[in-house]
Amino acid sequence: MTGNVRINRFLAEAGVASRRKADILVAAGRVRINGDRAATGDKVDPARDEVRVDDEPVARIAEKVWFLLNKPAGYLSAVTDDRGRHTVVELLPPTPGLFPVGRLDREVEGVLLLTTDGDTAHRLTHPSFGITKVYRVLVAGNFPDTVIRALKSGVDIAGHLCRIIDAVAVASDQTTTTLELTLAEGRKHEVKELIKAVDRLLLRLERISFAGLTAQGLKPGEYRPLTKAEIGSIKKLTAQEPKDTK
Repeated sequence: MTGNVRINRFLAEAGVASRRKADILVAAGRVRINGDRAATGDKVDPARDEVRVDDEPVARIAEKVWFLLNKPAGYLSAVTDDRGRHTVVELLPPTPGLFPVGRLDREVEGVLLLTTDGDTAHRLTHPSFGITKVYRVLVAGNFPDTVIRALKSGVDIAGHLCRIIDAVAVASDQTTTTLELTLAEGRKHEVKELIKAVDRLLLRLERISFAGLTAQGLKPGEYRPLTKAEIGSIKKLTAQEPKDTK
């Protein structure tokens, strides 16, 4: 079919899902364009074509929204859960198409972005953009410089070389060490696997920064909208032309 926007990008910009998940929806036969089952790589004309997912019409969301949540423990980084567990979207105002950017494990606290801007969310989570995340970790025992150097050099995790950008020890006592680790790739469970790979026991994990944004001033469970300047910064980080941020 003719058109100017790939179906996965259209669905991402509509806030339905990330591009990757949109491809999964298409492959599963859940997406139709003008009544016909969509195929991977199909394009649509947003002004003329009708797109449906699970027989529900999809329209582009003209005004993208962004929130920063200080995620509390006990909430899934998801929109819904078929087991009835609490999800992060329950903590924010009802917003069509809102979804979390990436994920934090259920027990992990800290900075989590939520948006209706699927295209930018995809870029923020794609390893090729190298978006930095800073985690505060509490580990049992000491964490000498030799271990930090090993993590900077890279350790093998399931056949993939994973490494940190930086590590700073911010506190220690006779039984524990608190560090701030900076990463840029963001593989699933990466921090946990890195700590395990250097034979240390992880006691607590919190994300304190994502794409330069922090949850300063927010208690767990509290949120705020991003400022225009912050959205502009995200656009620059993901190689997009930001709108006027004045």
